[in-house]
Amino acid sequence: MSVICRLSVLILLGIGVFPSLPVAVASPEIVPVTDMRHIKKFVAVEVQTQGSAEKLGISGAELTDLTRVTLLNKVPGIALEGSSGPSPDAPERLNQLGFFTCEVWTVGDQYIAAYHVDCNAGSYTAQKTPGSLWNQAILGYGPKDEVSDAVRKGVRAMVELFATTFASARVEGGVR
Repeated sequence: MSVICRLSVLILLGIGVFPSLPVAVASPEIVPVTDMRHIKKFVAVEVQTQGSAEKLGISGAELTDLTRVTLLNKVPGIALEGSSGPSPDAPERLNQLGFFTCEVWTVGDQYIAAYHVDCNAGSYTAQKTPGSLWNQAILGYGPKDEVSDAVRKGVRAMVELFATTFASARVEGGVR
């Protein structure tokens, strides 16, 4: 079953159960964030869109720019570099390189549209792959004219939530 089909089923089930916009879908377990204290710069910050996002006026490039600006403002002293991941000749150890990525799925482009925003962040592992330390997601629906703004606000809220978690990890780890 495709992601969109599964999301559609979740949305249809959720519409009767969750009558409000948006619904937070967060994991109740405590996330091990101590490894985030080693991050010195973010080398991959990106938002990707799928589904009917373009028809709803949701641009991955615009959301990526919003995410980068919000991250720079909310996490002072940490640099942002390209959005491609760690370079092979980077002088830093991989666990000092961070990433923040989100995927935005939308379903529907008529009167009602649904969205799911899933964000992951953390540092890279020895295999040059993201080792996700932080994950949050939101699920919502509403009139198609309001979904674009709700997604923008949701992404910004995710970045702010991550920034708070990141700052706490750095303070608890003795990094300032």
